[in-house]
Amino acid sequence: MIVNLNGKIIDEKRAHLSVCSDAFLRGFAVFETLRTYRKQLFRAEDHLGRLYISADVIGLNPKWKLAKVAEELAKTVVRTRSRESRVRVVLTATDLIVYVEPIKEKPDTFYRKGVKLVSYAGKRNTPRAKVIGDSFCFLANRHAQNSGAYESILVDPSTYVRECAYANIFWVNGGKLFTTNKEILFGITRETVIELADSCIFKGIKYSGLLRADEVFITQTSSGILPVSTIDGHTVGTGRPGPVTRQLMRKFKKLTWG
Repeated sequence: MIVNLNGKIIDEKRAHLSVCSDAFLRGFAVFETLRTYRKQLFRAEDHLGRLYISADVIGLNPKWKLAKVAEELAKTVVRTRSRESRVRVVLTATDLIVYVEPIKEKPDTFYRKGVKLVSYAGKRNTPRAKVIGDSFCFLANRHAQNSGAYESILVDPSTYVRECAYANIFWVNGGKLFTTNKEILFGITRETVIELADSCIFKGIKYSGLLRADEVFITQTSSGILPVSTIDGHTVGTGRPGPVTRQLMRKFKKLTWG
């Protein structure tokens, strides 16, 4: 792992923040996770733009300005010898942390056969901001892991599906692509899929309706597009990636790896 703390590349064991900082005591900090394809950062400008949107949403006024963060990000990524990298950028009121590590690509079976999801009651406290102190999403993701699933679907008190703990969600009915745009984090990979799709309808869906969808897939930075095979043990469609999902996966692969 390569760590950049406030503009200096240092050993990860020496990287530390004050225990009195708001970032440590209250989780008052924002972050972004990026990845590389063919050793190039994917949509870095969009990720950094969202980083500062997150800061604005929670009222964080970081000392580090966007142009300087972009410079330090590039300086850190170029130091890695990894084939492909996962990158985390963290902003506190006074500090900038960038760390780069080799990415762990998901097994090919996830893309060929799909992944399992489980439901989790509730929704994010600050949907428009990626904040460090988001214990709700952490607990939702841990519930998925303990259940033998890949991710948790967040289902609000009215049983509407919002997103996943660390991913956005799409569904297909009658060959048409749908996703919600209400009270969710607007993922960069999500936006990419919307751009690649012939069309996308923005509409809410209740949990019971999602179980009846022809196809379901999720999107996230580290994994791209992942088909969903089951939700809480219910088979989605045929239980295999459907035609709309496969077409979007091909387009996304061509964009990122082609």
